[in-house]
Amino acid sequence: MFIRKLTSTNAFVAVDLAEAPGHGVVRCAPKILQGGAKDLARTTTYALAALERQETGISAGINAAPNDRDSAVAAFAQEVDGWDADYYLTAAKGVEAASLGAIEQADDAVLLAAGVVAAGLTACPDAGTAVVDGSAGPELVAELTNRGLTLIEAEQPLITEADLLFVGFKVGAIDHGAADRLRTRAVVPTGPLPLTTKAIAHCRRNGVLALPDFVTTAGPLVGDADSARDVISEIISSVVGHTDGPVLGACERAETFLAGWQDDLPFGRPMAA
Repeated sequence: MFIRKLTSTNAFVAVDLAEAPGHGVVRCAPKILQGGAKDLARTTTYALAALERQETGISAGINAAPNDRDSAVAAFAQEVDGWDADYYLTAAKGVEAASLGAIEQADDAVLLAAGVVAAGLTACPDAGTAVVDGSAGPELVAELTNRGLTLIEAEQPLITEADLLFVGFKVGAIDHGAADRLRTRAVVPTGPLPLTTKAIAHCRRNGVLALPDFVTTAGPLVGDADSARDVISEIISSVVGHTDGPVLGACERAETFLAGWQDDLPFGRPMAA
């Protein structure tokens, strides 16, 4: 993992693996922390490896006040486009869609929804109910309905009884204490790193399936909704019965692929602290 700083504006790109094409997100705020960007880059590296693609995760941060945001984003996009690197970024927090020019990769909520719901139903094929945290959008609600799941309205989704819990509104949303209060059969991430490392361990102890976020959210990296459903279902099927749980099973699957084209595995697995 290394940080590449820009010269035209106060910004950086965290790059996990050198000399590889990359995908990731770019965020803009008065202060974007490099540590969080590194975590997001690592998560995307594992997603790409799970999909058996020789690419790297990247994550960019643009440090700019609201009044300077447009000019900073424009300068960022122009400079990165001029790099000798095949990087593509999705506009995330603080960055307007369609503002990144040639380096922009569209954020496809339909593909995300297709993948996460397929993951949940693969882990629990007989699931009939679902509850969603604040990350729910119309695409996810539509996919749940189309796949025959009843959506439970809840003010406190983390303690609501349901077959599937879809969660991803913030990193570390479920810690070990919250994991012990879950009343669901499986946790299906809709965003990066919603469970801490301890939460994943507590879920396993409590008989709750915690699914790997870098797999469940990989839909936008796949070409179309049907392919996203098929690919993500196949990966979840291969790891859901792993002795140490689906997250570690998916990590091992990704690492096996990475070992085939990297001299050394990246240090640190994609889990929230």
